Amino acid sequence: MITEKIQKSIIEALKAIDIDFNESRVIVELTKSLDKGDYTTNIAMILASRLKLNPRELAQKVVDNLEKISEIEKIEVAGPGFINFYLSDRYLLTQIQQILSNGAKEYVKSDIKEGKNILIEYTDANPFKVFHIGHLYTNAVGESFARLQETTGANVKRANYQGDIGLHVAKTMWGIKYLLEENNQTFEDIEQLELSERVEFLGEAYMTGAQYYDDIEDPKVIGEIQEINSYLSGLVYPSISKESLEELEEKGIDDWYRKGRMWCLEQFEILYKKLGTQFDYYFFESKVGEIGYNMVKDNIGKIFKEDDGAVIYEGDPDKGLHTRVFINQFGLPIYETKELGLAKAKSEKGNWDELIMITDKSQEPYFKVVLDALSRLEPEIANAIIHMSHGVVALPGMKKMSSRKGEVISAEELLEITQEAVKNSMKKSGREFDKEEMYKISEKIAVSAIKYAFLRVSVGKNIAFDVNKDIKFEGDTGPYLMYVYTRARSIIESSDEIPASSACVGACLTNTYIKELVRQISRLGDIVLTSSINYSPSTLCTYLFELGQIFNKFYQEVNVLNAQEEDRDLLLAVVKATAESMKEGLYLLGIDTVSRM
Repeated sequence: MITEKIQKSIIEALKAIDIDFNESRVIVELTKSLDKGDYTTNIAMILASRLKLNPRELAQKVVDNLEKISEIEKIEVAGPGFINFYLSDRYLLTQIQQILSNGAKEYVKSDIKEGKNILIEYTDANPFKVFHIGHLYTNAVGESFARLQETTGANVKRANYQGDIGLHVAKTMWGIKYLLEENNQTFEDIEQLELSERVEFLGEAYMTGAQYYDDIEDPKVIGEIQEINSYLSGLVYPSISKESLEELEEKGIDDWYRKGRMWCLEQFEILYKKLGTQFDYYFFESKVGEIGYNMVKDNIGKIFKEDDGAVIYEGDPDKGLHTRVFINQFGLPIYETKELGLAKAKSEKGNWDELIMITDKSQEPYFKVVLDALSRLEPEIANAIIHMSHGVVALPGMKKMSSRKGEVISAEELLEITQEAVKNSMKKSGREFDKEEMYKISEKIAVSAIKYAFLRVSVGKNIAFDVNKDIKFEGDTGPYLMYVYTRARSIIESSDEIPASSACVGACLTNTYIKELVRQISRLGDIVLTSSINYSPSTLCTYLFELGQIFNKFYQEVNVLNAQEEDRDLLLAVVKATAESMKEGLYLLGIDTVSRM
């Protein structure tokens, strides 16, 4: 890689001028702006401060002692002591050739994590609750993480952890009973509805049960829901809960549970297909709860302790950890215990170098306690876990989401609203689309708008999605990048010639707009590698937006189709490389391109 060659040359130059230093501090990065070269280092400024030297003078000494690097055309000292490196035209054109010969997918590949096994857990939507925009966010981030890691040569597996048992399910079952009696219906009536309507009914049932349990706090209802929870726990954890309540069995609670669970999972799969996600592993609370339960029970008196009928883990205040319950007073495993079981279940699927988890920032204190307990139970598994938290996902003017209170925006609803807005925009464009084409294109554009709005913000920060702004075909949006791709493709398709990889041989980059575009394209591999290593899709988003802006300046200033014959091959090659780079970049963000918009 060029960065490694530059680093090696700098290290040799520093040795030549007898400067003692830590080689790891020689960092070479892409410049933030192309007018400052292609690569830069601030090593002279770092060392000058320690050695009490003039940073510009030290930088110039380094430059004077640098070995020749064939790919570098010019080196200059800039500002307070930066050393900037400019790539040669010859090298830049070889990058275009590589993309045209092998495709952008091959161009961005590296072997930095070859042989590493990575499991990424994301989405984590719960049956019987709404698949909301928070789940949509983690799906977008997790899928992009997975695709970026695959470019590093890692063996990547995708996992989804779903809460299919617990108090929320018991609230839903109680809500079903209430709604059926209230509306004079039978469960068989619900079974006749369309899948989306059945799932919507389950969501309404959950909110009804939650309202009586949490808001009204009706003692009778609370007792009934707790009985249902014990009964369902007996179904899925027979070795833990032996309780069998005949009255609940006669009411068909177990049938409602099994069918409702199946409906929700079917509905989720429809969404995953739209979003372009296929999971390798599905983990369920009903399966991992017993594993975690046994881990806790086997360590009572060692790591856990009994307290007033429950089992707790005492957090260390010096570590910022608080005490949490792991087995409740009813003898049942709760979230914390299930997380332990999940970690163990994941470890049984493979020998993982990295176990990535993406959750809401509000769960950070909870996960700190769980991971601390896990580090004492299974240190190797705990050491592999990388927990990433994200901020609040909201629509403008919207309150914090709460599926319990019914103020949540479902993923389906957001997709439908966005797709409808895209359709209206497409109709206003004056272009003609048949009904099926309109639906398919508008769906992909809607997904691009949502995913890009989520991913352009650094993971951990709050995110806002504005339908009116984020579906626009100009500005920093997903649809804008898709439009850049289709514009580049239309130029190629309008040409009688298909540019070959040899089109760049012997060409000159005298035109400013062409050279700037070629330089931006050549950064694709470095950007993807940086985005992968740092788990940072936002870095790739910034690059793609800049690529789109540079291409549009090129498009306005350079008439490709009417260019002189001797220039046309190069111009078409650069346009095709732009399209390939944009398509691959969008793919790594989990976004599919369209042929026209």
